[in-house]
Amino acid sequence: MTSLKSENFEVLYEHEKKKREKAEAQLEEANQNIIMSTELIKEAVRKYEAIYRKLLQLKDPDYKEENLNEEIELINNFINSLQIKNTTIDESLEYCYNKLEKVSRSFTVVINQLNPKIKDEICIFYLVLRALDTIEDDPKLNTDTKVKLLKNFHLNIGNENYSHEDIGDEPDYVELMQNYSHVARIFNKLDEKYQKIIEEITKKMADGMCEFIEMKGIQSLKDYDQYCHYVAGLVGIGLTQIFVASDLEDRKIMEKLDLANSMGLFLQKTNITRDYAEDVEKKRFFWPNELCSKFTLDYGEFLKNPNNQAIDLLNSMVNNALSHFTQCISYLKCLQDKTIFKFCAIPQVMALSTLQLVFNNEKVFYENMKISRTESIEIVSQCFNFEQFKVLIENFVHKWKNSLDAKCGLFQKTESLLNEILLAL
Repeated sequence: MTSLKSENFEVLYEHEKKKREKAEAQLEEANQNIIMSTELIKEAVRKYEAIYRKLLQLKDPDYKEENLNEEIELINNFINSLQIKNTTIDESLEYCYNKLEKVSRSFTVVINQLNPKIKDEICIFYLVLRALDTIEDDPKLNTDTKVKLLKNFHLNIGNENYSHEDIGDEPDYVELMQNYSHVARIFNKLDEKYQKIIEEITKKMADGMCEFIEMKGIQSLKDYDQYCHYVAGLVGIGLTQIFVASDLEDRKIMEKLDLANSMGLFLQKTNITRDYAEDVEKKRFFWPNELCSKFTLDYGEFLKNPNNQAIDLLNSMVNNALSHFTQCISYLKCLQDKTIFKFCAIPQVMALSTLQLVFNNEKVFYENMKISRTESIEIVSQCFNFEQFKVLIENFVHKWKNSLDAKCGLFQKTESLLNEILLAL
């Protein structure tokens, strides 16, 4: 019997060994094909550059030196991203990037194009905060348990034995908490300066979340700003600290953390406004009572039953979010690294497009609205620098302004905010 087991094991071992050898051969072949492809691309780029420079010599006004340099840099970055590095794939790092794609496709795009000096750091920063959000959002947890888990979470960021079997209100979030050890392992490999930033921001965010759990809701507009600071403004501040720690951005930007805070507030308030139907269905209430009370005693009553008051309240929420965008523009003007600019600018453009979509739109009270995939792709493909960002924003703003009804007071407020955005550009 033992001999039979041994034979079966040998057969299985040889079978798996051959499968591995075949896979390695296929990987090497793919690697060679990519190397050949990148060489062809490089040759095409050299020819393209030679033609472009001839046009420059001819003084063609449509061709500028800085445009050429930018295009060449973008192509070279693309070529570098194709290269397969001859290093062992880190199972935990691979898990983190796969999980990032599952929990946030939009952030996956902008994180993957980041400078390698901070790409892994920001991927882990995002997943750590996603895990924290998962605890905050889980309706199954009672208040005492939730507060305890949140307050202690920063102590477990690098704990490779930390996991939870049944926390999360979505399957991907549950799975992240079950396999958090992968995130912890990569966190422990980061430079200590990045670990410290992530730990400090996570602790502050968790403490802020607990403050609002114990308050049982958001009352004033001041509270609304404070809550959004805790859950999103701190992210903007932490990211800015990472940018500076990597030396990719000038330390002077640390003097403008109020702008970094506004970057987070704009994104968070856009999401809170857009996600009305989903949040109310899950008994999560983030719209501030100070604003809601002007239109209703219970804004949850508008779910699948909107009226004129509901639309006015919605537009007030949009205006509140829109008021932060001029500071977002000021922040983006400070950025120097092109990959960081894209990382920061693309979500802001998408958020502005989302606000335009939900403005005066009763569908918000029925479903979770999102801009189309086609529009998302267009934004990603066109937002490479501040000039292109400016063109995109101007187009959105003019389109939005053309749809306004000047007779409505709320619309007049919106028009004023849109005009301020154009001036800030």
